[in-house]
Amino acid sequence: MRMNKRHEGQEIINMCKWMASVGLIVGVVLFLLIFIASAYNKDYFLTIISLGIIGTSMFMFVFGLFMGLLTETYHRGPRENV
Repeated sequence: MRMNKRHEGQEIINMCKWMASVGLIVGVVLFLLIFIASAYNKDYFLTIISLGIIGTSMFMFVFGLFMGLLTETYHRGPRENV
């Protein structure tokens, strides 16, 4: 199945947007649950994991946005940019 060249970058952006939003939701929920059950988290290992999930999700969004924009501008011809 071949993607339409016009909307290929938009599909990459949407995919990374969904992945980043799910990661942010999981990371924030885990981070909030850690502070509610603080007796379980004595060495702050779960805090580091939740902040890592949040940071990775933000990096994935920025990387996906960059790749989507790069794909859209690469498929345009030199006369379409004018």
